[in-house]
Amino acid sequence: MKPRARSARPHCRHPSKCLGALFACLAVLPHGHQNLVGARSPLAISRWRSLLPRQSQASGEALWQEALQAERSRSELLLGKFEDLEGLGAADDAQDRRSSLKEELSGLLKEELPKTQAAFEKLKGYNDELDEALQLLQNPRRKTSAPSFVPTSGRLAGDPVTIDILPPVRETDGPALVPGAAHVRVSLPLKDNSELMWGSDLTPLYEPTGARLMCFTAFLPLGIRLVEVQRPLDVPRIDADLVVVLSVDPKSEAETLGIQVGDIVRAVSFVWAGPEPGWLDKMLGAEAMPMQQVMKCDGRSAAEVTEALESNRENLDGRLVLLLERPL
Repeated sequence: MKPRARSARPHCRHPSKCLGALFACLAVLPHGHQNLVGARSPLAISRWRSLLPRQSQASGEALWQEALQAERSRSELLLGKFEDLEGLGAADDAQDRRSSLKEELSGLLKEELPKTQAAFEKLKGYNDELDEALQLLQNPRRKTSAPSFVPTSGRLAGDPVTIDILPPVRETDGPALVPGAAHVRVSLPLKDNSELMWGSDLTPLYEPTGARLMCFTAFLPLGIRLVEVQRPLDVPRIDADLVVVLSVDPKSEAETLGIQVGDIVRAVSFVWAGPEPGWLDKMLGAEAMPMQQVMKCDGRSAAEVTEALESNRENLDGRLVLLLERPL
């Protein structure tokens, strides 16, 4: 009998040892070569997984660092905006909370914040609250009817001005002058010596002759805060709200002049950049010079009137003019 032919394929006498050696080799292969078999070795898998937390933590810190930096920039913008509006502006009863937010946020920015989600959410919370408070400062919530507050005294104050009674108009270019209603022109002094007068045409709200109108020459800061109100039912009708003095700071410029809560702001002076000089004047070095004009306030927002008043800081002598009307 012929002996059985042996297979050409070698057989391992110790298969468990061979498999152990194979897995040991796979464990030390580079990461890109660990897929030579259908499944990675347990040792290789454990080493690969151990890298994930460190990589995730590093990328997470970078993400929150970027988010914190964005919120820091937003904080600086909000604080700068607060500084601009702090002296004079439309306001409500949240003034103390705004000041507290400013201090807390300024203190927080001085700290070395950790690059975490909690730190980001804390800073964002301060920013959101301060942003909302500043929105109310610029644009107070509109009243649904005429304000309940009235001036403490019906006695008029202010500088003597010339008021001319004119015929009613059929058409108007703005809500301050109501078609078919009383029409007066108030000469407002834009210079201390009255060498420059500005005629402001409008419809008086309470006396057809303009007897309740008052002119004030003042300097910043005024110490008043303004608010928008709906037009009362007992005044000449037109679709335009009014801007009213909401509060007067004690011992302020406004209190000294006799401005009262409830006075209606009809017109204010403002400063603009002035007309551009001609090309020849520009070649000779001429520049635009700031000029003072008068803005009628009917139909304007409290923020617009506040901004107009603040622009008078650019006036050479720092003076501003207000035309107010005191309700009966």
